[in-house]
Amino acid sequence: MTYRLIALASAVFLSTTSLAGAQGTGTTVVPAGQEAPAAGTTAPAGGGAAATSTAPAAGEAPAAGEAPAAAEAPAAAEAPAAAEAPAGGEAPAAAEAPAPAPSADAQMASAEGMQPDAHPSKDTATEGNAPTEGDMGKWVDPAGNPTYNIGEDGKVDWYAWRGSKKYGANCLQCHGPDGMGSSFAPNLTESLQNLSYFDFVGIVVSGQQNKWHPQNSVMPAWGEDPNVMCSLDAIYIYLRGRTDGVIGRGEPPRPEKNEEGQKAEYDCLGF
Repeated sequence: MTYRLIALASAVFLSTTSLAGAQGTGTTVVPAGQEAPAAGTTAPAGGGAAATSTAPAAGEAPAAGEAPAAAEAPAAAEAPAAAEAPAGGEAPAAAEAPAPAPSADAQMASAEGMQPDAHPSKDTATEGNAPTEGDMGKWVDPAGNPTYNIGEDGKVDWYAWRGSKKYGANCLQCHGPDGMGSSFAPNLTESLQNLSYFDFVGIVVSGQQNKWHPQNSVMPAWGEDPNVMCSLDAIYIYLRGRTDGVIGRGEPPRPEKNEEGQKAEYDCLGF
């Protein structure tokens, strides 16, 4: 009995001594059946339980090279689709402006405006005055006689305009302005009511005595005068328009130049 007590006391003493030594050296004594904590882990002071999770170190930077995912920007607001252009890039047709009312000259140039008055020239009365363009831009009626043409802009053709100029230079002194006659020469807008183109040419070329005048004035012959003969058709065209009532008094508006007709006149004059 005494022997057992002595042995028990010795065992207790040895255990106490070993525990104290272990604590002094930092050795952890693990009860039987439990695992020792990882090396370098210190139990929390005051005998508290060990933390179940380890908080990340304060200010710990993310892994090198990895930028934090930026918040995705919302998709840019889509602009409203532009109005589609017509196929082929054609601009939409602009509203057409109403056509301006034709001028008085343009109305005269129309089919109705070309109608002669009640006392037309003999050629117009017998052949009509529907113009067809002939050689060198000279207009002719259905019978081939020289005639006038009035464009949509109200301007007479170049020959009619040129005839008015040549009439003023060679005929006005006797037959008066616009072919209206004088005290000693007849009114040509009346004479052409009874004279055809060929009658007119014959009188101008050969001359005649005017029996209508009390003093029997004489129409001189101009057949040798190039200033008259080189423009004879133009003078007739002008006077035919005056007789038909489609060319007014005064000089007609100047049309676009007829280069071919002008050259023919200059060649005739020897220029």
